[in-house]
Amino acid sequence: MNSVLVVSSLTVFTLFGLVVGVSVKINNRPIIGILAQATKHASADTFIPATYVKYLEQAGARVVPIRTKESDEYYKKLFSHINGALFPGGDVGIQVSWYAKAGRQIYDLAVKANDKGDYFPLWGTCQGFQLLTNLTARAKLLKATDAEDLALPLNLSNDYKSSRLMGNLPADIHHSLTTLPVTYNAHHWGIWQETFEKTSSLKSFYKVLSTNKGRKQISFISTMEAYKYPFYGSQWHPEANIFLWNPKEHMDHEFAAIKVSQYFADFFVNEARKSSHTFPSITMESSHMIENFKRVYSNDGSFELLYMFNYTNTF
Repeated sequence: MNSVLVVSSLTVFTLFGLVVGVSVKINNRPIIGILAQATKHASADTFIPATYVKYLEQAGARVVPIRTKESDEYYKKLFSHINGALFPGGDVGIQVSWYAKAGRQIYDLAVKANDKGDYFPLWGTCQGFQLLTNLTARAKLLKATDAEDLALPLNLSNDYKSSRLMGNLPADIHHSLTTLPVTYNAHHWGIWQETFEKTSSLKSFYKVLSTNKGRKQISFISTMEAYKYPFYGSQWHPEANIFLWNPKEHMDHEFAAIKVSQYFADFFVNEARKSSHTFPSITMESSHMIENFKRVYSNDGSFELLYMFNYTNTF
């Protein structure tokens, strides 16, 4: 059930995206959509890594899949029922794939909704970060970064202090982010800092919160947030520290890294709590939960767990 949180304070500041000192309507049953993408797996057409599902659930959200290859009406209806969307990492095209086309639908709906005062947050991780840049600039601006399987501390920009996402970082989280390899990168491509600075459509839309350098010492944008909209992007994987266990990959599982992951999950789910979208009935809500779909576990030592789907319109 939705509730209203009223906090009295002489000082107005932002904590996890909530404005303290004013009345804020909080949706304590947030549902976040995760965008699916194509797979070559024999049992399905599309999939969502369970790591993203667990990541959101640990912060108090529930998850529904955003299917690809669906009608415009499907996306409009689903958008009206969910409280945010996450574009996950992966390995499909960010221009002409079904993942990209579905992402465009959700992105455009989110822009229109927020312009009308209907709060709706987006998050892009890795490939999802790259998709956000493509959706905003309407151009593929990626260049080689050589940052595959690379855990790094962040190089925070001066603007991070005025951001919603990082402006009120707890001291221990700030220390971990800036001194420890707690942000896991798994990308060959990215947005060079030089490219970002020369692309007015990106520079005017997003505030750069951090940069990093790949193995060839080329600086790329690693964290950003939109100025006007509750849109956030991390080229690195905040879910990796807690939920990725492939021993061939080198993410950080120490307690400090876990707390970093939890911070970003809490932030985004709290953003989703500011959305009042709901399903029209408990029956429809229940039928769309990701728990309805097949999970496939790889017992090959990768510890990979995937949710699998086939193309079909569920509305």
